[in-house]
Amino acid sequence: MYPAGNVIRVTPTLSTDAYADNDILFLTTEIPGAVSDRGGVSNIVDISVHSKTVVELDMDIIFMEEQVDYGSINAYSSATDAVIRSSKFLGVVSFDGSQHVSGVGSGTDTTSSALFTYSNKLNAEPSGKTSFLLKASGNSTSVYFTAILRDQTPTYADGDLEFIFHIKYL
Repeated sequence: MYPAGNVIRVTPTLSTDAYADNDILFLTTEIPGAVSDRGGVSNIVDISVHSKTVVELDMDIIFMEEQVDYGSINAYSSATDAVIRSSKFLGVVSFDGSQHVSGVGSGTDTTSSALFTYSNKLNAEPSGKTSFLLKASGNSTSVYFTAILRDQTPTYADGDLEFIFHIKYL
């Protein structure tokens, strides 16, 4: 596949209605080729987000081995412990747009690479780590993710966000 790693771009499907704080931003979405071999492991070393509308993106990005929705799009998460276990939860990255490293663009069309910190538990204090391992299920090279908004009530058009994952294959 790719010898050392890859940059993978994913544009999730968004609701066009106004979001509320703590809403699920999009349904669980595939990161194709997140690992180089079926059932393999990779290291996610950076995440950038291109936004066409919101300059400061505050969210928790949840990674999992299985494609399991944590609730409905544009609604508060209804994930139970059983749902989280069945998703084979990998970790959560807290993305703080106010601490962005760089923003490029004019008006509201920006690309930011924000400082992020990793936690291995939902609703836990971040550990301060800035990279972590992804693992695909046994017959796949994909990993899945969703996001929960924090301290925002934006309105998007579908296609307004592009997630850019910088992945090192192991």
